[in-house]
Amino acid sequence: MSRTTKELSEKVLRKLGRLPAHQTMTASQEKHVTDEYDDLYQELLDNSIVNWASSDDIPSNVYNPIYNILRERLKADFGVPGMGTSELELYERRMRLKISKVITNPYISQTTQFEDF
Repeated sequence: MSRTTKELSEKVLRKLGRLPAHQTMTASQEKHVTDEYDDLYQELLDNSIVNWASSDDIPSNVYNPIYNILRERLKADFGVPGMGTSELELYERRMRLKISKVITNPYISQTTQFEDF
């Protein structure tokens, strides 16, 4: 199951305190977050980390690391205190590693049965 950039934008904006509950985001708010996501998607694609075809369909298994990176990147844009540059780089490196691990070693969700011979 995949998630959309609209869902991602809403979650980021809510976490940063820029979108109160039961309120919809404006087109400019959504564009701001999706533009940053598109940049991140292109960075991941350039580094052969992306394995999903569309930038709008974010696989559920990489959604949280993607969200975490965007949330941290956008804090300054919305006036929320965030990490320093070196801390942010280290944090993004850790999140990219998580994405790489998920993509190269996907979790197999099929159930198996043990058989005693």
